[in-house]
Amino acid sequence: MKNSPATWLCVAVAGVGRRPYTDAMIRALSLHPSHVEAGARLGSRGGAEVVLGFTAATAEYRMLQAAVGVADRSYRAVLWIHGPEAKSYLHGLVTNDVKGVPPGQGNYTSVINARGKMLGDGRLLVLTEDEVLLDLEPEAREQTVAHLQQLLISEDCELDDVTGAWVILGAYGPRAGEAIARLLGAPPPPLALHAHLRVEVDGLGVFLVGASPAGIDGYEIVVAADAAAGIWEQLSAAGVELGGGRVGEEALDAARIHHAIPRYGSEMNDATIPLEANLEKAISYTKGCYVGQEVIAKATYRGQVRRKLARLEVPIGAVAGASLLDGERVVGSLASVLDPDPAGGQPIALAYVRPDRLSLGNRLAIEGGGEAIVTWAPPPKE
Repeated sequence: MKNSPATWLCVAVAGVGRRPYTDAMIRALSLHPSHVEAGARLGSRGGAEVVLGFTAATAEYRMLQAAVGVADRSYRAVLWIHGPEAKSYLHGLVTNDVKGVPPGQGNYTSVINARGKMLGDGRLLVLTEDEVLLDLEPEAREQTVAHLQQLLISEDCELDDVTGAWVILGAYGPRAGEAIARLLGAPPPPLALHAHLRVEVDGLGVFLVGASPAGIDGYEIVVAADAAAGIWEQLSAAGVELGGGRVGEEALDAARIHHAIPRYGSEMNDATIPLEANLEKAISYTKGCYVGQEVIAKATYRGQVRRKLARLEVPIGAVAGASLLDGERVVGSLASVLDPDPAGGQPIALAYVRPDRLSLGNRLAIEGGGEAIVTWAPPPKE
């Protein structure tokens, strides 16, 4: 493994992040001092520190739409699976293809249990034929690691939880490519979603990844934690020069809700079946057997899901968890509410609703008062 691409990013990953943690033990971001100095509003999620924002969410949302938003997404958990059987091992434990993905490519996948319920979802990057990275939401870290470790029996590979050893920095928006160009000293190559390659910044090897975590296209850089500060400052400065700047999770969360993209720990948890959350792109129907496949197959081919995620317009004051009613019958519930909406206008929400109530424009009463209007729903199964 001495010539592994992973060694370009981190020298001593063995054992990093293996200690369990609780919400009372918050994992600080590597760039915490820089964020504090910049006046960031900080919070936590799933035992990890997150940057909520640097200024008003409305201003940061405009940066993402009109220029470029630069974000620190290092709160995400990162797993490194390596060894001769790394791909075949993971292939049987996630919903998307692994064996057929060549080095330099990746995909979006989910980890489910034998009952088809989600333990997490994340981005899978194939570094080499013997190495795979999987990054996922912090809320999914412990249960995903436990599940994968339990099923790592005789395969010739290892699973290392390297959370915190690598930093993930993103640039998103119409001028994201220009921001990366200023960092690299040359225009970046066009990268499809999840495609990645090794590049150098000031002589340091990093990974450049095509990314769109909130429905806004851009790039992400994966770099060793001890080398991230300089890159973050350069990328932040480039963002400001291009009419954008640093953004936090509040603005990114608003963008993903507008694009009806669910997030584990918010709209998804260990009671969710991937198809309920419209995660068809995370599922391969040709890869062969994997844990939980039978449940997914039945739900797909029989069309038997009791609820689907949709986007609704809701009144001011609507709260997550409120039931949606058709007459006196409960037909859904609000999962996330964006109130106020930094894009302006009426608040919006993501909600789970019975499929037969998901016609556009359909109006549903909200428990406690008010009315929701369906503004986006997944297309019906053909």
